[in-house]
Amino acid sequence: MIDPKRRMKTAIFIIWLLVVPAGFAWLVVNRPVLSPDWPEFIAITVLAMAAVYFPVIRNGIPLLLAGWLTIPMFFGHGVLAEAAIMQAALLAAIPLNRSAPDPVHRFFFNSLMFFLLSIASAGAFRLAGGEIGTTGLFTLILPAVAYTAVHAAGNTVLLHVYQYLSGIRLPLWSQVNRQDALTALAVFPLALAHYYLYEQIGHWSLPLLAVPFFAVTLLVRLYDASERVNTMLMKTVSLGHELSGKLTQPEVLDLFAERVSALLPVDYLYIFDVRNGRVEPLKVKEEGRFVDIRLQKDVPEEGIGGMIYRSEKGRMFGSQSEWSVYANDYYPEEAESLIGVHIVRNKKVEGILGVMSKRKNAYEEYQLRILELLGSYLAVALDKARHVQQTVKESERCGLTGLYNYRYMEKAIRQHVEQVNSGELGRMSLLMLDIDHFKHVNDSYGHQAGNEILVEFAGLIGRAADPVWTVARYGGEEFVMLMPDLPKDEAFNYAEELRRAVGSHPFCIRGEDGEDIRIPVTVSIGISAAPDDGEDPMSIVRNADRALYTGAKQEGRNKVAVYTG
Repeated sequence: MIDPKRRMKTAIFIIWLLVVPAGFAWLVVNRPVLSPDWPEFIAITVLAMAAVYFPVIRNGIPLLLAGWLTIPMFFGHGVLAEAAIMQAALLAAIPLNRSAPDPVHRFFFNSLMFFLLSIASAGAFRLAGGEIGTTGLFTLILPAVAYTAVHAAGNTVLLHVYQYLSGIRLPLWSQVNRQDALTALAVFPLALAHYYLYEQIGHWSLPLLAVPFFAVTLLVRLYDASERVNTMLMKTVSLGHELSGKLTQPEVLDLFAERVSALLPVDYLYIFDVRNGRVEPLKVKEEGRFVDIRLQKDVPEEGIGGMIYRSEKGRMFGSQSEWSVYANDYYPEEAESLIGVHIVRNKKVEGILGVMSKRKNAYEEYQLRILELLGSYLAVALDKARHVQQTVKESERCGLTGLYNYRYMEKAIRQHVEQVNSGELGRMSLLMLDIDHFKHVNDSYGHQAGNEILVEFAGLIGRAADPVWTVARYGGEEFVMLMPDLPKDEAFNYAEELRRAVGSHPFCIRGEDGEDIRIPVTVSIGISAAPDDGEDPMSIVRNADRALYTGAKQEGRNKVAVYTG
């Protein structure tokens, strides 16, 4: 199936071939330029190309103001002169649009559009009673207004038709349309002034108007660039504050990837962690989707990442040909522009941040600096998130066994019981486990040996549990398992299997002579469930404890007992 975008490009080129060359041939025959002033034509063409190559830029949108040069040529010499100069000026837009996905296609579209606008505007001028070469202000003003209005309106209509056919839906009165309308209002009086000034002083009118025009253009470009940098800096600082409010690494990475994709032209985003001599992907976003990738080479000195890792500062490339020599690892084939920066903490490179665009020369120098600043914010946020996660882990985990502690278990059982009572969960089973004769182990072999048994026992039941269950140390040699959505009879069957697994497991400690001593370990288990055995958390725990001691311990230990009420 043919790509719709490619089909559109082909259609534009075919229409251009049919319309523009034939149109110019018709104009040469039927609307020739009489007695052309070649020095004037050349000077106007050069200035028009300069106006296109150095456009006024506002909000990142280039505004073509070459009309103050081309419109007077139409008033004085006709549509052929205006159209020819405009087409020559558009050639200057090809290097200007080098960051566009297809600058050559854009030239053909602009060439076709401006040629049609030249013909339509000239027709409006004639319909309004205008004559080429007239010098009377009041005889020229109405046709000139008609010319400018048709040119501005036609530009908006043709752009919307093209965007609609390309699958782009934009409001009829967008920011671009407003700026085009303001551009027409600015160009119209300047074009009239140029036309009449040229009639009075000839070629001297060009420098008199060109110098202030290009000076103002430069000032506006500098102001716009400064404003864009300031706006991006504000957004960057705002993102830094947002990142500082995130407490987990996934939250930090998700927010960062989302915001950076909105700040910069990003088709591919890569965040790599460099730890212990290895490169590990933390977050990868390709064409709007988060993906998992596996690097063939995990040494930080290799590949594109290695080139950035070894660099003293961030690197920026305008096309794939500039960085492909380093690409001996994974990279997207359609990527062109690239920025790569360090993620630095305590003056040490701990990660690599890279963004890529499918467009060539998509990035500017200030965007490299912005990304370096963002990398610093990311490093601080990740470090904070790691500390928070470590603190949370220490507060929720038993320091000896690594299982959840009583505080976390209490919170988890309360949450599960609330879900059962609200109907979000159908049921929940709870296992209370107690190692049999554990005091004897401590008395016979010492508390260090007892700790070793606790650690090994915790590892055994932790590995045997379903990932969605909560396994916690209740206190001493007692442990708890919370089993959401598991019926009591299935919990009993599981408990029996676990009891047998514990009884057959070789628990060993190291004796004073260095030899392993096997210690027989068994476990007693009590079971209760919600909502059958209570509707509040503590009653569920209390009933499991009763089942453990009255139904298992008092019946000889190494047994499983279910609370029956």
